[in-house]
Formats: sequence, C-alpha cells, structure tokens
Amino acid sequence: MEIRDALEIGSVVIASLGGGALLIFSMSNWLGRVWADRLMQAERAKHGAELEQLRAQLHAKTSNEIELVKRRLDIATTSHLREVQEKIAIYRSVVDLVSEILGDFDRTYLDGKVSPDAQERYDRFNRGRMKAYGYMAMLAPQTVMDSFDAVVDHLIMISNGSESYEWTKVRALAVAMINAIRQDIGLDKSPIEYRGKL
Repeated sequence: MEIRDALEIGSVVIASLGGGALLIFSMSNWLGRVWADRLMQAERAKHGAELEQLRAQLHAKTSNEIELVKRRLDIATTSHLREVQEKIAIYRSVVDLVSEILGDFDRTYLDGKVSPDAQERYDRFNRGRMKAYGYMAMLAPQTVMDSFDAVVDHLIMISNGSESYEWTKVRALAVAMINAIRQDIGLDKSPIEYRGKL
C-alpha cells in the first residue's frame, strides 16, 4: 500500500498543482520568449554597431585608396600630356628642318645653279639634324627614328652629290616619316598619302 499511497499523494499533488503547473509553464514560456527577444535585440544592436563600424572603416579605407588612385592617374595623365606636347614640338621642329632643306633643293633644282649661301644652309641643316636626332631619341619610338634616318640620309646624299634630287622619292620618304609620327602621336593613326599631280 505504500506505493499506492505514494501514487495517490503524487496524483493529488499533481492535480492540485496542475493548474499552477500549467500557469508556471506558460509563464516560463512567455518569460523565455521575452528574454530571448531581449537577448536577440542586444545581439542585433551589438552586431549592428560592429557592422556600422566596419562599414565606416571600409568606407574610409576605400576613400583613401580611391584618392591615391586619382592622384596617380592625375600624375600619369599630366606626364603623358607633357610627353605628347614635347613630341609634337620636336616633330614640328623636324618637319621645319626637313622643309627648309627641301626648299633649298627645290630652289637649286629650279634655278639650275647652287645658291651662294648653300654651304651655310647645309651647315645649318646638318647642325639641326643632329639636335633633332638627339631630341627625338629621347621620346620617339624606333619606327619614327628609322623614318627620320631614311629622310635625312637621303637628303645628305643629295647634298654631297651621291644621289640626284628627285622630288617624288623625297616626298615618299617625307610622307613615310609623317605617317610614323602620326602613328606615334596617336591623334589620327590612319596614314596619309600624296594625291596631288606633281
């Protein structure tokens, strides 16, 4: 009977506490959700603050890196523009130099005689071509140098009498040099050609 008495006592206790147990269970369930929500909110706030701090750090780092890249790009752009401007100035002086000596050769060819100051003019051309070669060698690619050499070598051979002056041959060499220059400068890389009648 002791087991039976114990069961009866247990069932009476459970029955009497049944409503209370249900109430305690409900309250503990509700209290657990409240605590879980508060803990979740605290965790969200903590993670939100950490995320915001990380976002701010990343933004600052990215802004600094973007600023550095912009500065480098500005320097590269400025350097490139300066180089192009220097090339254009050098190439213009080369065209002026070649044009001057070609004008002298044309005058000699048309007059049928060498002008009295031809030696002085040739000396000026010779000194100018050496300077031009040095300036071009600093910035020009080999294709431009080769085309310049072809024109100048031919002009030197004309001036020393080892080649005859033929306008079409000189013009072809000059146009080839101008096309090499155009290719290097890159403003318009398409080649030009002479389409006149002379």
